[in-house]
Amino acid sequence: MILYIMRHAEAVEGSDTLQDEWRYLTEKGRVAAKKMSSSIARYGPKPRLTITSPLTRAVQTAEIMAEKACRRNVVVTSELLLPGADIGTLVTHLKGCGNSKRVLLVGHEPQLGSLVASLLGREDGEVSLKKGACVTLKLDPDAADKPAAFLCYLVPGKKRTTSFKKAFPQEQP
Repeated sequence: MILYIMRHAEAVEGSDTLQDEWRYLTEKGRVAAKKMSSSIARYGPKPRLTITSPLTRAVQTAEIMAEKACRRNVVVTSELLLPGADIGTLVTHLKGCGNSKRVLLVGHEPQLGSLVASLLGREDGEVSLKKGACVTLKLDPDAADKPAAFLCYLVPGKKRTTSFKKAFPQEQP
């Protein structure tokens, strides 16, 4: 399975009158998400299933991403992608999606960074995704210790990186 793990694009800040779950994308965030959707469509197979956090900024990012995705793309929300949700449960769920050959997850930091680290067998540290960025992994649902291999990292406004060490230099031991 090809797994795209994307942090939601830039959103407005929360305030006393705007609760965190209702934060929405800024115009800059919308533009960045559109560019990322074009980049993902250009560089690899298009997602057929999009699973997103139910928070507004993630749903908006997922909907923008789905515009360029496979025409049979299905977008669903899942509480497994809420901030603070259990990574182990999310990994188990992903391994159960074996029939879906290309899946896009849209969520939040630090959960997504922890997910990437876990799938790559990097239990010693976390990976930090920039807003609107996407990590692409090849997931083998049957592998136990290191179920995924790094394919690339896309950051809005930058070139695609195919080296984990170059994509995340600060995460190196």
